[in-house]
Amino acid sequence: TEKKSTPETRMGALCSPRMGSGCKTVLVTGASGYLGMFVVDGLVKANSYKYGCSSTAEKRYNIIAATGSVNPKDAVPAGVQGVQIDGTSVKSIKEVLSKYKPTVIVNCMALSNPGACKDKPELAEAINSCASLVTAIKDIVPTALLIHLSTDQVYSGNIKAGDLHTNNYPTKPLNKYGTTKLQAEENIMDNLKHFIILRSSAIIGPKPPRESCKKSGTFLQMTMNELKREGKSPFFMEEKRSFVYVRDCVEVIKFFTDKYFYHFPSKYEAQSKKERVYCMGGKGSLSRDKFAEAVADTLGLSKDGIDATVRKECKFKWAHKYASPADISMDSSRLFALRGRDNLTVDEMIADMKARGELEVEATLLDD
Repeated sequence: TEKKSTPETRMGALCSPRMGSGCKTVLVTGASGYLGMFVVDGLVKANSYKYGCSSTAEKRYNIIAATGSVNPKDAVPAGVQGVQIDGTSVKSIKEVLSKYKPTVIVNCMALSNPGACKDKPELAEAINSCASLVTAIKDIVPTALLIHLSTDQVYSGNIKAGDLHTNNYPTKPLNKYGTTKLQAEENIMDNLKHFIILRSSAIIGPKPPRESCKKSGTFLQMTMNELKREGKSPFFMEEKRSFVYVRDCVEVIKFFTDKYFYHFPSKYEAQSKKERVYCMGGKGSLSRDKFAEAVADTLGLSKDGIDATVRKECKFKWAHKYASPADISMDSSRLFALRGRDNLTVDEMIADMKARGELEVEATLLDD
């Protein structure tokens, strides 16, 4: 029987520890956040894989999961070393780096809500600019690989119809979140030797695996809730995104964790620093209203509640709290070519979650 292709299985033998440099100590910061939880769980699952004719699993990673304000006991799965870290404190980060000496650091730590960044600009800059993290890495583990999660919000969205943003496309963030994330990219490129920067589009996926996550869901869950309620909800026609599946994000991170140092002399050492910035979106892009239509079509929900409009004409105050870029669709083909795999389309992401039983819809809400 042919095995179903999923983001986890599509990596195949490429993720074997034999292709890398043995068991690595991986520090995941922001481990109590949405993506961070999935990254930690993905690494845990990879440690249980068996290769070839082996009867036992080969441990690929020693996983250190670092949380911020959340108690690690509430956010970290069994068998994983949890620690608390203050992402704004060089001293706090140095203590963790000195103790565990990570080979790879996956930085999912961020104040990622643009509205919160506008309300708390100093905190946003302290966390998102990565100044403390970069200083600590440079002083304690300068040979470690930093895999840093950036954002498509570094772009202005002022692009010709049909064009796509690449790693070389000019950056011009419109809000505090994008500005501070761009500062992080600059800090990393100016001070570190080993790094990969992933400019992620809006991440969608199932609900977080543990209740301690401050983010209860993604734009997908919000869309589903709006489609189920009575009345109309605004979905902005001008805002196009290359929505990316959280499980694809995890596989991309695992790819670089396993392959970076293995290929460093022949591939990455020859790259310019700008070439180590990758756009990480799904295959294709959709405006927010078309995304809502795709969700409705796949899950059998009514489209009657979709109010296709533009943000500037929206009557709700929340829509005008911060500047939001219009079309920030990205070209992720460099990343797809490097991995030898495309990320999923929105339709494929939703279908995958539905097949896993992660998107239950009440029968009374189905279209006739």
